[in-house]
Amino acid sequence: MAAVREGDRVVAQDGALGEIDCIVRSEAAGPVYLVVSVGRVLRRYPVLHRALVTNVDPTSRTVHVRGRRRSLERLSESTPFIV
Repeated sequence: MAAVREGDRVVAQDGALGEIDCIVRSEAAGPVYLVVSVGRVLRRYPVLHRALVTNVDPTSRTVHVRGRRRSLERLSESTPFIV
């Protein structure tokens, strides 16, 4: 998941979700969580674990994730404690 960058588009199984606003990293494991900017009027920032990433296309700067947009948009906006 080293090719993931802030600003990359995030696509769920049923369509576009948003773009990566921030990447939360761990010193030992590298990128752990992706904070995604979702919505135009009512902006939300759900936090996605790296295990949800199914494919990264560095040429089109697109990150594909497992799950449906509606479910992913409702994920928590806070990150768990990282060691």
